[in-house]
Amino acid sequence: MIKNILVTGGSGFIGSHLVDQLKKKKYKVTVVDLKRPKRKDIKFVKGNILNLNFLKKITKKIDIVYHLAGVSDITKVKKTPIKTIKSHILSCSYLLEACRVNTVKRILFASSIYVHGKQGNLYTSSKLASENIITNYKLLYGLNFTILRFSSAYGERNRGADVISIFARKALKNQNLIIKGNGKQTRNFIHVSDLAKGSVVALGNKYKNKILNVGSKNQTKIIDLAKKIKIFSKSKSKIIVKKGKKREDDFDLNKISKKTNYNILRFKMNFNLDNGIKSYLNSLKD
Repeated sequence: MIKNILVTGGSGFIGSHLVDQLKKKKYKVTVVDLKRPKRKDIKFVKGNILNLNFLKKITKKIDIVYHLAGVSDITKVKKTPIKTIKSHILSCSYLLEACRVNTVKRILFASSIYVHGKQGNLYTSSKLASENIITNYKLLYGLNFTILRFSSAYGERNRGADVISIFARKALKNQNLIIKGNGKQTRNFIHVSDLAKGSVVALGNKYKNKILNVGSKNQTKIIDLAKKIKIFSKSKSKIIVKKGKKREDDFDLNKISKKTNYNILRFKMNFNLDNGIKSYLNSLKD
């Protein structure tokens, strides 16, 4: 029986919503992070996830580990290559070893749906390397896993660095919405509360030792996203497309294999993109 769950990065954007969902299910939750979570009804441990002895200590008597800690801002990866490699590959390896030593029942790893792509960068390649190490730990030591390939999350408590947040904040100020590239590049968006909900659904035994895509069934063009946000916010913003200014690290699901849509985790979501954007816009007005 699962009782004690550890969440690395549990004070962050996705992590805090995951903790909310776990608490709804009455799990005992411990958060490991560098900053204290806002919730007071959970155990908090501040520490370095690159310290193996520390990880061995905190994973004692833990049943399940969700590993969400790591570099979250994809746009900053180019400037911090070694930090990205350490925070993804090394931290995951140390955590796996700690879980093996303490006979943790399963580790659920936050990867990215964009590992399906070929263009990639250090963010996706380090996530994919971590996935490979996780499956090797299962092969060699029998440590169970579930790999969760998250699509683009949006919603309350975000860092304001994702495209929906940027467009929403600018639209509410009637500022221009700038699109780099032709605007036809697509993304897969999911409201963060649904992403967290799906992550808890993945605790089911049938998802043990599986790789799952957690996202929407639909892809959205960035130009269409901008139009939606402009309409829903009743903004006077102008949408400006800069075709010659494509981001070198931009992700485009048009270039990703159709197999991405296979093994999408099926569960009842609370938000589609339209009402999710409306909900987020309302939160920014409060």
